[in-house]
Amino acid sequence: QCAKAMAYALMQIALAERRECYVMLFSTQQITYELTKQDGLREASDFLSYSFHGGTDLDPVLEQSVELMNSDKYRNADLVVLSDFIAPKPPEALLEKIATLKHQKNRFHAVSLSRYGNPQLMAMFDHCWAYHPNLVGRLMKKW
Repeated sequence: QCAKAMAYALMQIALAERRECYVMLFSTQQITYELTKQDGLREASDFLSYSFHGGTDLDPVLEQSVELMNSDKYRNADLVVLSDFIAPKPPEALLEKIATLKHQKNRFHAVSLSRYGNPQLMAMFDHCWAYHPNLVGRLMKKW
């Protein structure tokens, strides 16, 4: 529910700023939604009704994100990953592609929904926030 709420809020910001918004759900399979296209409202509804289960296979979604960010439509874009980040570090070839995109002014953000995320994986992001639902239940920037 936290990931859905945050993704929905980011979608609203993208729409208000007239920016494109593409959502990829990932675990053992990958499902994509382009929320700002013509039938984006249906896409958003489908996304919000989806149930999350499975592991965290981040490499395919990062590969597809890199491919999108190399296109004209998503040049100079932000990538926001909402995850528990309990996954291995991406391959060096993928990290090199991400570094190239960072030099081209693309930004990479992480919102960790777990205290047990892999620090090597999270090190690739420009900014990391930790969200831990507790009594205070706030979003804290880690670096």
